[in-house]
Amino acid sequence: MIRNRNFVLLWSAQCISAAGDTFSFLALAVRIDSIYSDPGQSAKALGAVLIAYALPVLLLGIFAGTLVDRQDRKVVMVLSDLARALLAPGYLLLRSASDLPLAMGFAFALAAFSVFFYPARTALVPSIVGKDQLMSANGWMQVGQTIARLSGPILAGLVVGRWGSDIAFWIDSASFLMSALLVLGIVGVTTRVFEQKQGAASAWLSLKEGVRFILNSRLLQGITLGIALAMLGIGAINVLFVPFLHDAFGVSPEALGGVQTAQGAGMLLGGLILGGLGKLLKPRTVAIISMVVLALGTVLFGAAPGYTAALLIIPLVGFSLPPLNASLQTLLQSNVPSELLGRAGSVMDMAISLANVVSMGLAGYLGAAIGLRQSFFAGGAFVFLGAVAMALMLPAARTYSDGLVPAVEASQAATAE
Repeated sequence: MIRNRNFVLLWSAQCISAAGDTFSFLALAVRIDSIYSDPGQSAKALGAVLIAYALPVLLLGIFAGTLVDRQDRKVVMVLSDLARALLAPGYLLLRSASDLPLAMGFAFALAAFSVFFYPARTALVPSIVGKDQLMSANGWMQVGQTIARLSGPILAGLVVGRWGSDIAFWIDSASFLMSALLVLGIVGVTTRVFEQKQGAASAWLSLKEGVRFILNSRLLQGITLGIALAMLGIGAINVLFVPFLHDAFGVSPEALGGVQTAQGAGMLLGGLILGGLGKLLKPRTVAIISMVVLALGTVLFGAAPGYTAALLIIPLVGFSLPPLNASLQTLLQSNVPSELLGRAGSVMDMAISLANVVSMGLAGYLGAAIGLRQSFFAGGAFVFLGAVAMALMLPAARTYSDGLVPAVEASQAATAE
């Protein structure tokens, strides 16, 4: 993959912007924790911001996917990066509890442009690499995110600890600008699948086309159900993570950087193995096994007796994430026609986002009702249920090459006439 210039540019753009995101997340968590003295209130406030960040996928996902399939995907990515570069410093306005609605507004706006960026990136990868290299390419993309997780939290912790949280948001903004410049350098590949007639009627037909494909794809239904069940557990854990570190281990919020780094070490190992052996692995098998490992790691982390033990356990969670994400991306890219990738991915993301929003919204109440440790146990159980759902649904899945989308092809023919 290193000899593929366009892939290296896309990979580098992801590394830089993902590292920048760790600055914003750590700075935001620290800032919110400093505003609220009560861990429960802090968890609810962070959950509110995370819910605002998750909502655009639910509200705009299918429309974003339709636009991605109708426009130049490279242009969509660049414009999304530029918009996020302008919005990232908005978190600077969060100074007191009364400013929380502002922070939620900026989180929503940032996520709205991310909703356009990520389906475009997913749809662009098959144009950059061959079909037989998709698993390896997605594995290396996960390695890039891992590098960001390893380097970002360490640097973010040092920066926030020495200069405060304000500069972290400016660094995130700069990372989006650098990502846009790198994506601009991608040349010589198809970034727009085909020309379509513009207009409301054409857009509506494109929207219906994507929905029809989802309704006829058992593969996408299996992936969506499995990940949605997992997110019902993981979403709450994301909100409760910082309060859990403080309550269970007596460490400061800055210790989140150490946990993220340890998790990143596990991700690096998982991503490197996948990047090297991607051609030899079956995406479906990798996805199911990774979900089981993620469930086990989540439960063990919740049961950790101390911070040191937690640092030793969390790499297991990290190890499962690159194979899981890469295998699901490969299943999507291999079994969906290129002209439908944006819409198919967006509809799937909408279902996942709904589960995430519900989970995060209930996180504070869940933690108060059953305890923080028990919330991790419940989260692991939901992840395991997701693995079971995938195992039951994916074996019977048909692929595009097996004639999955005759209705879509008929729709396109009717539109052409």
